[in-house]
Amino acid sequence: MGTLYTPKQYEQVLDRRSGKVGEYMGTYAGSIHLRPPGGGCEWTTDPDRIEPLSPVSELEPAHPDGAPPRPAL
Repeated sequence: MGTLYTPKQYEQVLDRRSGKVGEYMGTYAGSIHLRPPGGGCEWTTDPDRIEPLSPVSELEPAHPDGAPPRPAL
C-alpha cells in the first residue's frame, strides 16, 4: 500500500468516490471530511479516495499570447 495523500486544511481535492470537488476539513475516526467549496453540508469519504486537483496549466493548453483560440467559422 502506498502513501496516502494528506491535503492542507481548506485545500480543494477531488473525491473519486463521488466525483465531487470538496474542501478538506480534517480527518476524524479514519474518515476524510469534505465540504463543498463556498460552504454547505459536509460529507465523508475514505482517505484512499481523495486526490489533489490538477493545476489549471495541466487542464488547458497554454496560448502564447494569453488569449484562447477562436473557433473556426
